[in-house]
This record gives sequence, structure tokens and C-alpha cells, in this order.
Amino acid sequence: MQEMILIKNRADQNQVFLTGFMGTGKTETGRILAGYLDRQFIDTDQLVEKAAGLKIPLIFEKHGEEYFRDLESKVLSSLADYKSGNLVVATGGGAVLRAENRRLLKELGLVFLLRASAEEIYRRTAATGNRPLLNASDPYRTITAMLKARESCYRDCDYVIDTTTKTPRQVAAAILSCLNSL
Repeated sequence: MQEMILIKNRADQNQVFLTGFMGTGKTETGRILAGYLDRQFIDTDQLVEKAAGLKIPLIFEKHGEEYFRDLESKVLSSLADYKSGNLVVATGGGAVLRAENRRLLKELGLVFLLRASAEEIYRRTAATGNRPLLNASDPYRTITAMLKARESCYRDCDYVIDTTTKTPRQVAAAILSCLNSL
């Protein structure tokens, strides 16, 4: 595949944030996109794990979701210290649940919502076993309920890309196309 280069954009002064529900491809797409743009890639879930000294399932188990969300907000706030236009950031799936996080992401850069159908999310996440919020008797029902509950939070994003039938490389190319059109 030919390497893609960002030709023109006013986005070069903005960080690029990928958000969306778990299993929509944020991390893999982010890595690929960062390579295309020659930027640093950051996964906020990894930073949260580093700050807590625990993997996410253990953070939820030992401290609960609120503690996790507090750490997540601190990690997002720390991104303001990076030079503008240096980052591609994959946020945790619930990072947009807090209004202050949504405001911060919009202040720091361009926010791309990666979405997928509930069926595809279920397929992608079923085998991982490391999704604390899906530890339920009916994970598919949990996914559909959570997607519905988060709809209003996802509306604040600048762009929406459906990843249901796309590979992470195709999603990265679509984001690059959006950036080139600015």
C-alpha cells in the first residue's frame, strides 16, 4: 500500500483524538494514523494503567468505575502539555462520558468518533475477556444499552466514521482524507 501523506491541512496545529465505544478500532487505527502523520501515538487506557499500576480490569475490580474515570480525566488533562499537532490519541471508550473531557478534547484538537454496529462490537469484544463493563449475563444487551446511553456524548465529535466493515488501515485512510479536506 502506498504511504499516505497529509498534503494540506489546518489540522497540523491540532491533536487528533479517536473516541468511540470499545471494540471500534481506536487503538489499532490510531497507531496506523500516527505513522501516516509522523506523530506520537498515545492510548489513554495505557496511561491510566501506568498511573494506577494496575490493568484496567483490576482497577475496576479494586477501585470501581468512578476511580477509573477520575484517572482517565487526569490523563486527558495532561495531554494539554504536549506540543500542539504532535499527537494521535486513542481515548478509552467512556472518556466522553464526562462533559469536561468532551470540552477538553475539542479544545485540544479534532475529535473523530469511530462507531460500529452493536453486532460487530459484540463480535470484536466477545473473545477478549478483558472488558469489565461487559462482564454481564448478556453482553450483547449491555452493549446495545450502553451505546444508546452514550449517544448524546458522542454527538460532540467533529467527525464520525463507521468502522463496521472497515479495517483499521481503511479507517486511518478515511481520517487522513478528512484531514486533507480541511
